[in-house]
Amino acid sequence: MAYIKFSALLLLASLDLLAQDPTRFSPKSCLDSNYIMTMEHKGPFFGLLRQQFTVDKKNCIVRIIHKKFLPKEWIVDVCREPVHIKFSSATGVDVAKKDSDCINQDKTRNTSDFCSQYFDVLDVIQDDGLIFAEGDRDDLSSNHGKTFCSYLLLKKYLNESVIFSRYTDVPDIFQEKPKGKLHESVVPKEPEPPLIKKDDEEAKKSDLTEGKF
Repeated sequence: MAYIKFSALLLLASLDLLAQDPTRFSPKSCLDSNYIMTMEHKGPFFGLLRQQFTVDKKNCIVRIIHKKFLPKEWIVDVCREPVHIKFSSATGVDVAKKDSDCINQDKTRNTSDFCSQYFDVLDVIQDDGLIFAEGDRDDLSSNHGKTFCSYLLLKKYLNESVIFSRYTDVPDIFQEKPKGKLHESVVPKEPEPPLIKKDDEEAKKSDLTEGKF
């Protein structure tokens, strides 16, 4: 009887451990997911102002809303060409289209409208989303997982210009594209004079002595 009770307790403990070990969400499940996640925490003026961060995701469309002093909103369709960001603030709605990489070869930031919005939305997701979100980042049912999923999709689309589709294989969103090396300037070498064999030198000397030249 005691053995049966011990076996039952061991089985329950094993099932509990399996339940606590969620499987990382896949790129496909991330792209196809739909959710709204909102978090609030203390903002400026000793926490008197509440700071709000919202992720509203419907399949390919990721909507980030951030409210600190004035609300600001970014809307990105990761399945739509060309690569662009729609953003709105107190001044209205605008669109920024990507025309170049946001990190220059000298490692400085590109200051174009698109890149400025790209860096702003990523900073908001990192500082007010990923840092404060609760739960396992690999679990799509947690606030951390929902924020992390949107973050990966946005980076892949905005930074690497990957256009997603729900009807084809979804690229790996967990692996970043390796950074290419800068082209090195190559100075062409001057052509070396042809090698003269020893036999040819002796034949040339013989011709000179015989007056053939």
